[in-house]
Amino acid sequence: MATISGKDGQVKIGSTTLAEITKWTLTTTAQNPAYASSATQGWKTRREGVRDASGTLNLKLDLADPISDDFDEGSAVTLLLYLDSTRFYTVPAIIDSLGWEVDIDNGEVIGGTAEYSATGPIVKPTF
Repeated sequence: MATISGKDGQVKIGSTTLAEITKWTLTTTAQNPAYASSATQGWKTRREGVRDASGTLNLKLDLADPISDDFDEGSAVTLLLYLDSTRFYTVPAIIDSLGWEVDIDNGEVIGGTAEYSATGPIVKPTF
């Protein structure tokens, strides 16, 4: 088994590496319509339907290189989501939201989450 750690993961837009990304997620889905007919013997069957994808970027605020320099809500971007130093997903996307968390009580590092939705086909990495 050849598993890898996420420690070398990163996110880029073009050649620009986004600062202080702590985690990224990508969820791909397919709307597979179900139906029953006289040919399905009382069982539902399905056909491949429309595909979609969405995800999140968890980040820390870097005042020297704020994420808002790279995108804002409503921005159309092409995200490169790196698994390691060479393998990545290419995701044409639109930024749906950008939220911040300021923890006054514990004084945690200021962080945030960007949510995105795909705007076209995703290119998967070669394994």
